[in-house]
Amino acid sequence: MANKPEFLNTDNPYGIEFYGPAGADDPVSLYTKHLTSGYDVSLTKDGNKGEIVPGTCHEHIKGQMPGDDRKQKEDGKISKSITVEQGDFALTCENGDIYLKARNIYITATGEGNHGSFMVNANEAITMNAGELLTISGGKVCVRSADSIALNADGLLYFLCADISQSPLSGVLPSFIPKELKRLIEGIAVSCT
Repeated sequence: MANKPEFLNTDNPYGIEFYGPAGADDPVSLYTKHLTSGYDVSLTKDGNKGEIVPGTCHEHIKGQMPGDDRKQKEDGKISKSITVEQGDFALTCENGDIYLKARNIYITATGEGNHGSFMVNANEAITMNAGELLTISGGKVCVRSADSIALNADGLLYFLCADISQSPLSGVLPSFIPKELKRLIEGIAVSCT
């Protein structure tokens, strides 16, 4: 009797579902569902959940309760929320791509001290494209390249620079480069050292 679950809901050729431990070697399970397709769900006494989906998984959320006559995409109405109170949140897709598509996307890093960074790394390229305006600002901005830097504008190219009192490139830049561009290059060299 010790090897049988405490409460068996079903056990048939399609799968098994029960409450309680799976046997003497499983003291922590509270709920288990296993289908012959390989889909598994397990809930444990310590509050953990494990789920295995051998195929694809699709979830469709309408964001509207039955009988709710409010518009489906009401501003400020959250239809799905994932909150992690402690620990990290990892989204891994090593053999595929990740697509995020929304009306607006907000990413905020709020860590204190040495945290609060937003880091993006790519093996090949990072492309940012804005239909109207792309703004990059910071306490310090560093632009560094192992090869070359190209600034290309169909319109005017504006430089607003502060005076640089000392620079490792003083006296090195050719005299035919405009003063504002020299200051930009010198500023980049100073801020990235």
